[in-house]
Amino acid sequence: MQSPRPLVYTLPCRFLIGALVLVLALADAAEPAGSRQDALLDPDSPDYRTPRAGEGFRTSVFGEEITVPERDLRHINAWKLGVQIETPQPDDRLALPAGALYFWRQPDSQHLYRAEITGVYNNVFWGVKPEDWGNFEAGLTFNSFTLPSAWNEVYDGIKDSQQEIYWGYVRPGLSLGLREQLDEEHPDNMWQLSYILEPGYFYSGRSGSTSPDMVLPKSTFELRNRLSFRYDAIERNILSLPHAGSAFGADFVYGYRANWADWGTPGLSFNGGEGQNYVNFNAYWVGAGGVPFVDSDRHRLVSWVHAGVGHNLDRFSATRVGGGPSAMGMEFGSSAMPVLPGTSIWEFYPEHYAIGALEYRYELTWFSYLTAHGGVGYLDPYRPSSTGTLARSEELLPWMGARLSTGFLGDSMLMLDYAHSFNLVNEGTRGGNEIMLWLSGEF
Repeated sequence: MQSPRPLVYTLPCRFLIGALVLVLALADAAEPAGSRQDALLDPDSPDYRTPRAGEGFRTSVFGEEITVPERDLRHINAWKLGVQIETPQPDDRLALPAGALYFWRQPDSQHLYRAEITGVYNNVFWGVKPEDWGNFEAGLTFNSFTLPSAWNEVYDGIKDSQQEIYWGYVRPGLSLGLREQLDEEHPDNMWQLSYILEPGYFYSGRSGSTSPDMVLPKSTFELRNRLSFRYDAIERNILSLPHAGSAFGADFVYGYRANWADWGTPGLSFNGGEGQNYVNFNAYWVGAGGVPFVDSDRHRLVSWVHAGVGHNLDRFSATRVGGGPSAMGMEFGSSAMPVLPGTSIWEFYPEHYAIGALEYRYELTWFSYLTAHGGVGYLDPYRPSSTGTLARSEELLPWMGARLSTGFLGDSMLMLDYAHSFNLVNEGTRGGNEIMLWLSGEF
């Protein structure tokens, strides 16, 4: 009942299938077999210990003994499907579907393959540490966003149809860096530092709703230099929820567009000269542990912080911040995407933001967990001004919510999450509600 590592939303994968099949076939080689003996898990024991990801054990459910087999955490194929419902409803965004495929291969300390595939959004890394290179690693990356429908931005819950356009990017990359395992028993406990050169292509096009006065951003070659760091020492439970330890990371991006100029509508235009060169920096930290003065594995506290700042960013280069499934601490790399509960998926593209959260989780059974969470986001989204144009506004968006995470049918996992944002504005109404339902499993 391992969670698929999550995330973004989605249509079937339309390309890279041949390449993915080839890489998966290569990465499948030399998978190690499990070796632990199944232990007896007694939920009533005073020394009860929450089962960890990958562990095999025997226990009883409703008086019947069952065996949970040991799992190979070096080889994971996972899927996820879900839907986000937001009320009051932003224009055209009452319900947003979600789904992804996740692949992880680490047959040994030399090789690593990780991929999130939705077809619309793809994020792939393949790396190898050649013999005699020590911890030095060379790799290939691929990142793309190719939504087949036009995308409109939403400001205070109202869509901007005049600037609804097709846009996206395709970014292959070359990587060189360092990677070292922290714990041989837990394959995803490691640190990784990578420099990634990403030559890519950005494109845009008109839709049926695009204003005739809209000047499109130019389709152009784009070159990005990205420095990425990941450190993960988190111990996870059987549903991949963080149980103990910490993880942190950061990304620094310098991007250059070869052909860029002013774009937008007469009421909202952007200086292309400023956006031709851009800088973006993001960092995160996640920590998990016990509740002070409570000697029990069933009670856990999880906290996380996510922040970013940039220069010359626009809607195409800024980090997207919004609601959706929270994967903080659930797997190596998943925490790099910021989540602001109570808001719509990818709702904001701020120049700077900071989000802090605290969660309390109680273990109902070894396969079910109930979480209360709250926090606050600080960011500078665009909002309508008194003159009818858009202007950046400094906003505080606190939220509170609750989440049920549980094993479900067919060895899957179900998550039901509710969050209320106290200060979000949707069509003149202050306060927003997000309901996120997602189902995940392995294959």
